[in-house]
Amino acid sequence: MGQLHASWLRTSVPVTMAKKSGKGGKKGGKKGQPKQSGFAWAASFDSKPFENATQRELAEVLASSYRTKTGRLLHKSLDMATDIPRAVWNAPVAALVVVAADDAAEGTSVCRYANLAACEALGFPTKDGYKSVIDCPIALAPSCGADKYESGYSKKLACPTGAAVDTPRAIRLEDTSRWKLEKAAIVDGKLGLTPLGFAYAFEQWVEEADGFLCRPGGVRSAPQMSTADVEAAIAEQGAEVRRLKEDKGLANGDPEVKAAVAELLRLKALQDA
Repeated sequence: MGQLHASWLRTSVPVTMAKKSGKGGKKGGKKGQPKQSGFAWAASFDSKPFENATQRELAEVLASSYRTKTGRLLHKSLDMATDIPRAVWNAPVAALVVVAADDAAEGTSVCRYANLAACEALGFPTKDGYKSVIDCPIALAPSCGADKYESGYSKKLACPTGAAVDTPRAIRLEDTSRWKLEKAAIVDGKLGLTPLGFAYAFEQWVEEADGFLCRPGGVRSAPQMSTADVEAAIAEQGAEVRRLKEDKGLANGDPEVKAAVAELLRLKALQDA
């Protein structure tokens, strides 16, 4: 497995990065805007997951514990990375940390960390999508039977409340890794393990609505169809073309007929392939 890089053992250091509003950092901000107090000015900036001290720690422990349990990097982009939390944030592998909800029914969870890929999978692909995921309820168990590490986990997952879609959206996780997240700490004068939550990691997911296989970065692949499925789809689409022509009396040049014929030809091409 090789020796771990020194960055895996680094103590997390809170990082805060913010840009001053206005040009030239002039006192009082832009002309016509009221001057903010120091506290209000500082509170006006968002701390991203790779800047926030708590979430940086979760990302570091997630990456190091995954390597300890599997002997592999979470993703090759983490190899020799000088800033592990930022590398985890940008990695094309969905990574989540959930904890049991304090004031909800048993078995429900709250998301405590999510990287860009995880936010995309849950329906929030923008760079500030984490605001709709982190600290929100999520239908992932905060533990499992083994309570240590499990691979090949599959689950249909409803997206968090508030997803920017007109109808409820769900995805299906496949070949997902999940494990108990812990960190070494001094407890009652002895070195022990403190639980931080439960981690999930996956490289692809399936959209329940259309069956497309998705990967981080907007990569989508059409669902695989068996020979029988293709033949059934051809028969159904052929009937649709006849319905448009015979029942609705549409001509071959009608846009609706042309679209239906194009789909029929696409299906026949799949059959030939």
